[in-house]
Amino acid sequence: MTPFRWKNCFADVQAGKHDITIRSYLDDVIVPALETLDRRIDELGRSNSPGHEFAQADMEDVLRETKMAFSLSIQSIWERQLRAYLRGCANELRPHTPAVVKVEKADWRDLRKLFHDLRGIAIESFPSFDALDILHHLGNACRHGDGRSTVELSQRCPDLWPPIPPLPPEFGPAPSNPPSTAAMNISVDRLRSFVDSIAAFWLDAEYIYNESIERKHSSLEARLVRERAERNWLPKAAVSQRVQE
Repeated sequence: MTPFRWKNCFADVQAGKHDITIRSYLDDVIVPALETLDRRIDELGRSNSPGHEFAQADMEDVLRETKMAFSLSIQSIWERQLRAYLRGCANELRPHTPAVVKVEKADWRDLRKLFHDLRGIAIESFPSFDALDILHHLGNACRHGDGRSTVELSQRCPDLWPPIPPLPPEFGPAPSNPPSTAAMNISVDRLRSFVDSIAAFWLDAEYIYNESIERKHSSLEARLVRERAERNWLPKAAVSQRVQE
């Protein structure tokens, strides 16, 4: 098998720590903050002070909103990482062309096309793409509220909403409208899965970068031999997957 290779850019080097950044944000910022709120909710649940039930319910709302805010911030970090990476590639590979401006103005769909154009492989080929696509819609929903992204999420990720108990027969059939963004309750496991997917994307990009080095040191050659045997995804040369519409 001939590994897929691209033309390495300085942007690849600059992206080398992106996986560490996003994991640190989860472990050192998100998880401690959510644990603090969980402890406060537990304290209120064991309190005998007047009105503690209302205070606990209010704090549960704060926790839910905080997880939505962290979902948006994770998506924002990922998008800025990707956009900066593509901007760097465009500056190096397509200098004095409109490519850089296109990256700056591109939406998610256009960023995917630009990735394919600049790197020669579809971002949809990466195993982490499905999760990153869901993260895009989640970021939209958390930023803008109800809309097309919320509908998309309700179809692909119904677990983002708590189950609704069945209504008594006298209330008739349950409404078929998509659930509201405001009713989302995003689990910590979901947040972690998004972070894992972002980190996996950048580690896959690093693997392609290493394969694309023309004159490899013997230590890198040995590392790649081990990595090829261990990796679940080995992009092959002449990948021509069509960019999804």
